Amino acid sequence: MNETHPQEKQSVFTVYVDSTIPSYLVSKPSRVPRRSEWQRITREFWNDKRFEFVLSDLVITEVSIGDRTQVVDRLKAIEGLPVVDVLDLERSLAQQLIIGKAIPEVALADVVRVAGTAIQAIPYLATWNFAHLANPHTIPKIEQICREAGYSPPRIASPKAILDELS
Repeated sequence: MNETHPQEKQSVFTVYVDSTIPSYLVSKPSRVPRRSEWQRITREFWNDKRFEFVLSDLVITEVSIGDRTQVVDRLKAIEGLPVVDVLDLERSLAQQLIIGKAIPEVALADVVRVAGTAIQAIPYLATWNFAHLANPHTIPKIEQICREAGYSPPRIASPKAILDELS
C-alpha cells in the first residue's frame, strides 16, 4: 500500500479533529502557561486556510458534555464541519489496535477514531491527547497495525506538530 497520502502535494489538507481541538478553541483563557499556549496554537491552527477540518458523531457527542456555556460554544465552533462516519465501519482494525496493545480498550473512543481515520484515508488526526493518541510510544504500534491491515495510518499529532510539519 502506498505510504503517502494523496493530499500531501495539495495545498489543502483534510484533518480529523478530536474533541480536544474545539475544547481548547473555545475554553476560557488560562493562566497556566502550557494550557494558554495550546489555546493560542489551537486558534492559529483553526484559522489556517490550508486545513479542511472534519469530525465524527463521536466528537459531537463528546463536546456536548459538560458546562452548558462551553457546550454551546464548542457546538457553535464545529457547526457546519463535514461529519465522517467512524462508528459503523468494519471493526476488525479497531479490534487489532486493542489486541496489539496500541491503544487500551478503556480508550475505546480513541480506538474507533484511529480506525475510522485510517479506513477513510484521512491523512491527519489532530489532538491534544498525548495519553493514547499523540504519544511517541503508541504511534509506532498504531502505524504498524494499520499498515499490516492494509491501511495508511493517519498522521496523529498535536496542532503544533502539524503546523510545524507543514511550515
